[in-house]
Amino acid sequence: MRTATKKVSDITVDELKTIIHEVIAEDLESWRETFEIMADKKLMAQIKQADADWKVGKKEAYVLWDELKSV
Repeated sequence: MRTATKKVSDITVDELKTIIHEVIAEDLESWRETFEIMADKKLMAQIKQADADWKVGKKEAYVLWDELKSV
């Protein structure tokens, strides 16, 4: 994505089209990844179990992010 600062009124139609296409491409990729996760029955079962563990406060089922990063 572009980081240059421009006023919207200064953007050409072609630049706007490019920006829109980039945003749509990023959104599509996010949706593809979401659908891949949702199609993975094993992963979805793990996510559901994690949600259930979280709801009942089963803290031993979780690893702290700092601990995970150092692995």
